Amino acid sequence: MSLIDSETLPSETLTSKQAFKSEDILSLIIFWGLAVLLFAQFFSRYALSASLGWSEEIARYLLILLAFSGASIASRNDAHIGVTLLHRYLSVKALNITKMCIAMLNLLVVLLLLFYAGQIAISLHAYSLASLPVSIGWVYALMCACLLLMLVRSAMLVKSSWRAVCSSFSHKAVK
Repeated sequence: MSLIDSETLPSETLTSKQAFKSEDILSLIIFWGLAVLLFAQFFSRYALSASLGWSEEIARYLLILLAFSGASIASRNDAHIGVTLLHRYLSVKALNITKMCIAMLNLLVVLLLLFYAGQIAISLHAYSLASLPVSIGWVYALMCACLLLMLVRSAMLVKSSWRAVCSSFSHKAVK
């Protein structure tokens, strides 16, 4: 069940009508970079008998970034998993308030994740990856970018949830 009323889709209320959003393009780049990297690792290991030592570490970090960009897509589409058992038994007004509280809690969690990932990115900037002379702070900086996209989408969801709560109170006053 969506955090938005069933008559409006999250894609209609939260995003524009463009075909690809920023999260989609980022995920596509990360995915295909990961696919090319893993194919190069496979080819060099089994066809050339010379493994690329750095590719496994880069693949691990690309997979982590893919998970964060996918979470940003799920925030945009309001598709994160959730328990909807109580949603069946609540009134419309109580349901809208509950959904708004869940959206605000989600926003708070994403804000905390962004804060701590930013602190980690700053503190690990002096350290490099084990196999390449690249700062590990860049990995966390890219995670912060994905979390920032997720924060924006979560804030948009809180805004639409707030509108649903306000409209449920105004509909009760009219009737």
